[in-house]
Amino acid sequence: MAYNEVSKKATMKYIKEKMQQFTIRFTKSDYDERIKPAIEISGLKPTTFIKQAIDEKIARDSIAENSNNK
Repeated sequence: MAYNEVSKKATMKYIKEKMQQFTIRFTKSDYDERIKPAIEISGLKPTTFIKQAIDEKIARDSIAENSNNK
């Protein structure tokens, strides 16, 4: 099936309603020296690497559970 205007419209609607986007900025040196090598060693895509890091931080610090008890 070819990607057409109807498909594009449906995709854009889904993204608008179901997804949240944010920007992360790093210094070039921090990215080149620490982050990029870690992503490459992991074999993951950058987005997957970042999502996994966030999930691990939340689990390690029990952040999700603590935020529900406020």
